[in-house]
Amino acid sequence: MRRLLRRLAFLSLALTACAAAGLWFWPEPARPEVPVPPIHVTLDEGQSWFAAELVQPQDGLTQLPLLTSGRASAGKKDMLIQEWPGFHAEARFRGSSVTVRFQDGLNRWRILLNDGKTGRIDVARPGMSDLHISGLAPAEYRIRVEKISESSMPASFGGILIGPTVQPLPAPRALPRMIEFIGDSDTVGFANTASTRDCTEEEVFSATDTSRSFGPQVASRLGADYRMIARSGIGLLRNYDGAAPLATMTSRYALALPSEPAAMRLPERAADVVVTGIGSNDFAAAFAKDEIWQDDDSLSRDFGTALLSFLRDRVRENPGAVQVLLAFGEYGDRLVRPYRAAEAALRADGVRVVLVTLPKLKRDACFWHPSQEDHRLIADWLATAISSAGT
Repeated sequence: MRRLLRRLAFLSLALTACAAAGLWFWPEPARPEVPVPPIHVTLDEGQSWFAAELVQPQDGLTQLPLLTSGRASAGKKDMLIQEWPGFHAEARFRGSSVTVRFQDGLNRWRILLNDGKTGRIDVARPGMSDLHISGLAPAEYRIRVEKISESSMPASFGGILIGPTVQPLPAPRALPRMIEFIGDSDTVGFANTASTRDCTEEEVFSATDTSRSFGPQVASRLGADYRMIARSGIGLLRNYDGAAPLATMTSRYALALPSEPAAMRLPERAADVVVTGIGSNDFAAAFAKDEIWQDDDSLSRDFGTALLSFLRDRVRENPGAVQVLLAFGEYGDRLVRPYRAAEAALRADGVRVVLVTLPKLKRDACFWHPSQEDHRLIADWLATAISSAGT
């Protein structure tokens, strides 16, 4: 034993000396790229080169017919104003160039040509500009534009446009099913591509990719479209740290833009599946002295009443939809118990409902948020639950 201890001590001293000399170190986890580049183009091996640049808004362009998903409001000059996460639009054309119009100094966007097989362009904070894509091989293309960051306030998307030498094609057909995901930062995919919990604000911006969160993963697996009503820090009755009690999901859900209550909401299709995973922020922090709740039992009781009322509203808005209740089990019985009661009540109402209670997650992305591995796990559970519900 003494010989073993001497060897371990020697090894510890040797490693310390190597580290001090710069000869050895523990590998640091990969960090998101900062500052985020304005444009990043990715080509699969063997794909032809094309150009992508941000330019001043151009005159004489024609809007392509769009298939859009995500809650939005109408703005001026064909602008769509959006703030909730996961907004995306698709169009089709035949030619060698296309333009995407932005009025957005806040967000990151991803443009996929032919589902990324022709190329992928990531754009960050484009401002009031056109992303002009040129030099494509003359052919038929499907283009998808999706917001992958979380908005702190409303921003505008100006559509997908073409010049006179490009032929417009009908918009892609809508997928047969729509899944709506309701939640908080975990649903948004807050910093989900990070591999460290300690992050700067810019690293969070770089690492957040809503398209890789569990909701879009589930939709992709099931051949469905998705709509996301989610926001970091939001709760059903109280937001994170008890902040903004009047800006909870209870009062913000119906809004076109969560920070502009007066904005008119554009029509949207009813959902075939509604996944509700709200409540983590309600129970995430200690109570402030001026809050009406001062213990978990009273909050859990009121949360259960509010949850059932909220879910019944979603049932009325989406007749016949499967209601999937997503409870983050790591918050314990105070959160899971109201979800169990809501499941029983909805089933008694004759609603098709399924409860998914998640196990403890690793949460090793920024600020203890779910990582890519966690999101894949959640997607596995949800896809299985939705499939078993017969949708």
